[in-house]
This record gives sequence, structure tokens and C-alpha cells, in this order.
Amino acid sequence: MVEQQLPKLNTRVRFPSPAPRTESATMDDPHTLLAPDQLAAAGLSGFAYGYSDKVRFYELDALNHVNNTVFLKWFETIRVNYALARGITTYSHADDDPQLVVRHLSADFLAPMYQNEVYTIAARTRSIKASSLIMEYAVASGGQIKGTGDCVIISLEQDGKTRRAHFPDAVRAMVDLDGAKLVS
Repeated sequence: MVEQQLPKLNTRVRFPSPAPRTESATMDDPHTLLAPDQLAAAGLSGFAYGYSDKVRFYELDALNHVNNTVFLKWFETIRVNYALARGITTYSHADDDPQLVVRHLSADFLAPMYQNEVYTIAARTRSIKASSLIMEYAVASGGQIKGTGDCVIISLEQDGKTRRAHFPDAVRAMVDLDGAKLVS
């Protein structure tokens, strides 16, 4: 067998200059909740629960902006944290803890977002029925709303079939902190 030597190429690969650093030094730390006035300053007035984060490379699509499905993931992440914070559930699967089931989820994509863009996401409950609620979400960057969404959540017993009333303290928190309306 004859081994063939390939000529060495003296080609230098050039990478574009990195984008300006827009995230804070602690952006990879766990989310820090923002106060309502901070949310309002970010363009999300009327929200009392939210935090800032940044767009990561793996959240981009072939067009190099945030993939539409990522908004739904962001909404899910804040929804879980919000449910824990408001005392809606502990996600413990204990008999006295409700299962939260998403019945409906929608999103409106209003403007593109790009890698390392710092954004603020917020969630609130708009209305509460005996065993369901409607949440709203919004994502803002640079004072502009980039996307919104809503979600209908059903509260069930651990059997996954029987509807269950919300904890009274959770209802009080959603009404007092988010301005949720009670619906018969």
C-alpha cells in the first residue's frame, strides 16, 4: 500500500469579531426576580412577577434569531417558577398537591430577537375560576415587547381526572399581587 502525503495548506480561518457583550456578569446565575417598577421600566407595566435573562446560541434558528418554539419554553419556565412562588402547587405529587395541566397555550411573535440579547420576561394571572386560571406572558427587550402569550391551566387532583379548587392563599396572592379577576 502506498501512502500519499497531502500538501500542507497555509490557510488561516478568520472568524468575525465577537458581538458586543450585552449580558451582565451574573446573567448565568439563577434568575433574580425583578420588582414591579423594574418590570415597568423594562416595558412590562402591570406585571409583578418576572426576571431578566439573555438569548443563548442554542435558542437560535436557521435565520439566526430566536426560534418561535423557544418563546413557549421561556413561558413554561416562568410558569413553573410562578406557580411555586404564588403557592399554586409544589409539584410534589403528594395527594394534597394539585396537578397543573396546560389546556391551551398560544404565543404572538412581534419582533425578532438575537444571540446575547438581554430580555425581561414576565407572567401574571389574568383571571381565576374555581379550578382553572388564565395566565399572560410578555417578553421585552430594549423597552419593546418582542412576544406575548397566554395559557389556560386546569387544576386537577393527583388522579389526573378530577378537577380541584385552588388553594385559598394562592388565589389571594394572584388577586393581590397580579390583579387577577375572580370569575364565577
